[in-house]
Amino acid sequence: MNLYKEKERVVYIGDTMEQLSWGWVQFPKLYPMKNGNIGIYIHDDDDAWVCLDGDTAGKWLVTEDVGEHWRPAAKEDKDMMGTQLPNGDVLRSVPNLPTSLIGVKEAPWAFATYHIPTDSLTPQKPDSADCLPFPITIYSDIFGSRYKVYWLDSIPDGLIEKRFCFHRLENGMTEGVKQYANVDWKYRTTVSFPPSHAQRTDLESVMLANAGLYSCRDVKVAPDGTLYLAHYIGNGANPFTGVYEGTTNSYILHSADNGKTWQLRGYIPYKEPDEEKDPLAHLKSGFDEPNLAFMPDGSILCILRTCDVFHGAPEWGPTYLSRSEDGGRTWSKPEYFKDRGALPQLLQLENGVTLAVITRPGIFVYASMDSGHTWTDALEVMTDGDRSVLANNPPVRPNFHQWAGSCCNCTILPIADNRALLAFSDFYVPDAEGVKHKGIKTVEIVAELS
Repeated sequence: MNLYKEKERVVYIGDTMEQLSWGWVQFPKLYPMKNGNIGIYIHDDDDAWVCLDGDTAGKWLVTEDVGEHWRPAAKEDKDMMGTQLPNGDVLRSVPNLPTSLIGVKEAPWAFATYHIPTDSLTPQKPDSADCLPFPITIYSDIFGSRYKVYWLDSIPDGLIEKRFCFHRLENGMTEGVKQYANVDWKYRTTVSFPPSHAQRTDLESVMLANAGLYSCRDVKVAPDGTLYLAHYIGNGANPFTGVYEGTTNSYILHSADNGKTWQLRGYIPYKEPDEEKDPLAHLKSGFDEPNLAFMPDGSILCILRTCDVFHGAPEWGPTYLSRSEDGGRTWSKPEYFKDRGALPQLLQLENGVTLAVITRPGIFVYASMDSGHTWTDALEVMTDGDRSVLANNPPVRPNFHQWAGSCCNCTILPIADNRALLAFSDFYVPDAEGVKHKGIKTVEIVAELS
């Protein structure tokens, strides 16, 4: 196989890295469009849960010539961006933003005697909608932010949204609408948190996370026409037994009605990581940012991120691969794949080649011709060496983000049987005068069979 890159282009340029904090001009997301064009969303706000609404905190662009030129997207363009379903609808995940807890009461304090042996694992909801239940546990991250963990079913109805939110363009319609989908999933958890790590100063002091999807969670169409979602939750529980595990786990959801309802199908818990290859595995929260692809051999392959800074680990950590042979109901023990990976991506091309995108630091693409059992050497898109020398004022000792020179969160989309479009951030894009800015680029990845 011949794996190579070509046609690197600049999509968008923002302000300089010196002017912008983490989050601005980052996290690109490519979307196929029903008319054959390609759309891209660029996050342009703080990297915080309260700033994830892509309709207000980002740039939307569209290309009509596979990335050679881009223009601002109109509403009718955005309505066409998403996964095209077998019935002709277009579906796109939309985040449920957190809810302010100002005016909401804490559960009355008690000294460890409020449970009795006959209690359900899921506590009774409070009688009042303005009162929180007892938390499962409370913990602090390495930055000193405190989180309270709750069973989602114990949160009073009406306080937060417990359904998934999507943007849907129905087949034959010209305007899309926001819709909510019921989710059959017991033992979900949610957290209250302070957005203390955010750069913005207009945020509420304490928020409660809604039970929604992140915008990077793609709806995937299986070969049988049903839909899959690979989702993740921190402070998770076993969805079949209700045992609270406290780790970040990946959860596989399935829909047989074109995304109108979803059912929990399987999950991948963070258990027995490879501590020989990753001595800092105990400092990781778990398996997050799962991405799945349907393999030519009939299995489903899922790639999993572990890099996580909130418990003291560095900004890089290994990726793992897990496989399901029964439609996502059960999964193999995740196996160590590569030594890094932020928002790892899998993509199945029509020519039978599977691509894996592994990043942070650097951006690398691997290819497989046997359903992900063996892989080629890496194709380098961005070096994992020190890129801070490209800065307007190179630092004497760079921090990690200056070193990497990119958020390294990529997005990839097929554009031909043997070709994909990869979008990524670059913090050192020169303008006409040579001044370096934060920007978004694309490059085409080609996988030619010998």
